[in-house]
Amino acid sequence: MTSRSAPALPRTRLVLAALATALCEVSAVALTGTAAWLICRAFEQPPLAALSVAVVAVRALAIVRGTLRYGERLAGHDAALRIMERVRGRFFDALEPLSPAGRPAFRRGDLLTRLLADVEAAQDLVVRVVLPGLAALTVGAGVTAWVWLQLPAAGAALGCGLLAGSVLLPVAAAAALDRARVRLVRARGTLAVRSVDIIEGAEDLAVCGASAAATGRERAAARTVARLERSVALRGATAGAAGLLVRLVTTGAVAVLAARAQDAGRLGPVTVAVLTLTALAAVETSAPVQAAAERFGELGHGLRRLREVLRARPPVPEPAHPLAVPAGPLTLEFDDVTVVPPGASRAALSGFGLSLAPGRKVALVGPSGAGKSTVLAAALGFVRPGAGRVTLNGVPVERVGGRQLRPRLVCGLTQEHHVFAGTVRSVLRTGRPDAGDAELWSALAQAGAAAWIRALPGGLDTEVRDDAAELSGGQRQRLALAAALLADPRVLVLDEPTESVDPVTAGALLRDTLAAAGDRSLLLVSHRLRGLEAADEIVVLRAGHVVQRGSHTELLAREGYYRDQYTAEREAEQRTAPALTVG
Repeated sequence: MTSRSAPALPRTRLVLAALATALCEVSAVALTGTAAWLICRAFEQPPLAALSVAVVAVRALAIVRGTLRYGERLAGHDAALRIMERVRGRFFDALEPLSPAGRPAFRRGDLLTRLLADVEAAQDLVVRVVLPGLAALTVGAGVTAWVWLQLPAAGAALGCGLLAGSVLLPVAAAAALDRARVRLVRARGTLAVRSVDIIEGAEDLAVCGASAAATGRERAAARTVARLERSVALRGATAGAAGLLVRLVTTGAVAVLAARAQDAGRLGPVTVAVLTLTALAAVETSAPVQAAAERFGELGHGLRRLREVLRARPPVPEPAHPLAVPAGPLTLEFDDVTVVPPGASRAALSGFGLSLAPGRKVALVGPSGAGKSTVLAAALGFVRPGAGRVTLNGVPVERVGGRQLRPRLVCGLTQEHHVFAGTVRSVLRTGRPDAGDAELWSALAQAGAAAWIRALPGGLDTEVRDDAAELSGGQRQRLALAAALLADPRVLVLDEPTESVDPVTAGALLRDTLAAAGDRSLLLVSHRLRGLEAADEIVVLRAGHVVQRGSHTELLAREGYYRDQYTAEREAEQRTAPALTVG
């Protein structure tokens, strides 16, 4: 993944949204007060000229309020969506150096929850917390000051009510809801993990007869989420009722004090009505603040979960001052490399040595757990050797840095390569976003996929579903290989490119892959040996150690894993060939 600068925070839009929100609430309160004065004054039947200014003011305030509300929504949501864009970009940038060695600290379902629900917390924080809070503060202070000038006692009552409704009660409600919401967020993350495990592992669970147990765990997690949601809803409803009571008491207190002032001859009846209705409109601004405070606890926990990913230390941190790699052909060298995974009792790779000269094609083979994928991870800069060095033209890979290393210098396909939903064109452009159609067709031709892509009704514009589920295994792998070739790295690394492909297709795909590498250096991992005849060198790994190495012909001439496995594959193909022919 190439490094890209994150979009700047939309400070101007945030300021405009805050200003529009505050002025909208001010105009709403002013509209209520002006309309109350107009109605009460009209009841006294004064000359029409005495009401003309108020009539115009009511119309103007109604229009201004609607316009400001539209502007506030437009600017606020625009700012919030831009912030989400920034956060999601940083989220992906933080995940890239964590893969694959650092990603197991986060479950896939939990990462999905963080990416969707927790990132949306950034939007809600702006739209539902920050903007309503600023508006309530502005309106509350202004209206309290105006009421104080008319009647100090009423101003004090209104100020106390706004303080209770906008500060004290929201803080108390947020504290009461915080623990329940934290448990709810964690429970939702657990439910997401259980659901993703069932969806992605449905076939394996069915084969092992574990579907009922997995479904039971998922239902238990769903019941926990439902119970916590009911608890949060009950506490929220109680806090809402308390807020309504505070607003009613505050408005009633202002009305009583204003009525007493009228009885004492200090206020007229019209002023009493205006003060009461203005106070009612002012205290209503505290309702969104209470809702915002209740939501803030959940949002805060979601943002903390995002920070856990954004601040996670990658296994191989980026160097402060990356070293440049000279232009031209690259030699990738492993010098007595040993890798011990975190928490493991033994090395995944021990004393590994290899020199991959420009244009050389080397295949790594061996049983599962032999250390093959660890070699590729070290080449890609995903893991740091505990001993030894991995270098490019003599420069240590960790001093080059992952952002410079991938994808232009060393890149390719990992074992868990994902094909994203979109058109064939967009899938290919994950390798190089600025590639033109001619370059796309060239990469497809190298991967042996151009013919069937041309035969599709939409060609490059054909829609591909998530993970290319409608394509065969060979088609999916060839499409992924074309995307890797499009990145045009100087060293191409491929991890199990024939995974989930039948033996006949696997052999053809391996031969095409070796041919497609062209003048590039190629480091290939494969558990299948058919098709590796064109490799310059084949390295056999077992338990992290090199047990055999040489060309295809040389290894077949010796006793050992390679000859035994190659013979077993030939015999398996011969046994299945008649059945395939009859079918």
